[in-house]
Amino acid sequence: MANSDAYMITDRDYLRTRQYRTDANLAARQSIYRFQRPRVDLPAAVLGLAGLTGMEAIADVGCGNGVYLAALARRGHAGAAIGVDLSPGMLRAARAAAGQARLVVGDAAALPIRDGAADVTLAATMLHHVPDRQAAARELRRVTRDGGQVLAVLNGTGHLAELCDLVTRAAADIGLADVVWAASEGLTGGLSLDEGEELLGGVFGSVQRHDFRAELELPRPEPVLEYIASMRSTQGVDDPQRLVDAASRHIRPAPDGVVRIRTWTGCLVCR
Repeated sequence: MANSDAYMITDRDYLRTRQYRTDANLAARQSIYRFQRPRVDLPAAVLGLAGLTGMEAIADVGCGNGVYLAALARRGHAGAAIGVDLSPGMLRAARAAAGQARLVVGDAAALPIRDGAADVTLAATMLHHVPDRQAAARELRRVTRDGGQVLAVLNGTGHLAELCDLVTRAAADIGLADVVWAASEGLTGGLSLDEGEELLGGVFGSVQRHDFRAELELPRPEPVLEYIASMRSTQGVDDPQRLVDAASRHIRPAPDGVVRIRTWTGCLVCR
């Protein structure tokens, strides 16, 4: 299982045809943040760090189902925008939200974008999916003009720690000890905010870090179980529902009936 999970983080075929064949798994994970307190509108916060005038050329690398492109559209951004993702299914999901942005299938380690085309390049929670992260960092630099900026979003090592502990206990309960590897990695995919800061610091002259910490306050267990069901670690076992059922038995709400899970995400502004 440990090797399988590591493979599922970066394997192109798995990502395109299973985990992100549609945006269903991603949407299940995104939906849990409606319970976040204080609520962090991450796309708005990240775009706010860019100091946009509205006319910049934007490249959203690993755009997924288009939440950052949608945020740009809500801002009335008039500059050219392109969304790039490895998965055609994710781009189909993004189309309705992406405004006038152009959507293109592409690999973050070999972007279909000319040198210096972007004033601002986004790389939101996607670098952990690239097998050659150094190549991806160099590509982000290549497609961004001199004087432009790259905004990379990654998770801190304590992100969703309580959820990871829950998966570990549930897996041990049903004899799936190897799933502990996935939980011990946290929800960083093997590339934490600290590691990303070091990686990008080797490519860019300046990296400024902005951390966003909050907490999920869940009044019922269902959103937690839906999140667990969407995870690659769960979907990689022979009987995913058995792991989800085990997790349901291990959920321990606080005395007020609320399940609390810490969140920790950061944005690295690279110039």
